[in-house]
Amino acid sequence: MNDLSTSSRLAATDLRRAEHAIVKATRETAQFLVTTLDISEAHSLSPAIGHAAVRATIGALSALAESQGQLGVRAHLSLEKVGRALGLTVTDWGAGDPKVPSALTEPEPAAM
Repeated sequence: MNDLSTSSRLAATDLRRAEHAIVKATRETAQFLVTTLDISEAHSLSPAIGHAAVRATIGALSALAESQGQLGVRAHLSLEKVGRALGLTVTDWGAGDPKVPSALTEPEPAAM
């Protein structure tokens, strides 16, 4: 890490990689949930049999969504703010993935 710009690009690349890993884990976890529900239905199993696994998987999906918010929104915006304060520009950390500005704000909590 020779200079701040190089270090910034390295951090940005790692951040994007981690963000994509969370998305992939979320997709695979959701697929696991669908598969287990499909198996239960295909074999006419009582929903009670898989209830604990379904709840645990939904909990995992919730944790992944929280992780995405923490890393993909909060940490990302924080690092961009610090980078700008240090005089870095998008050239220093790379263009990254396309974003809609409104997607970078935290959504309102879901009503229960």
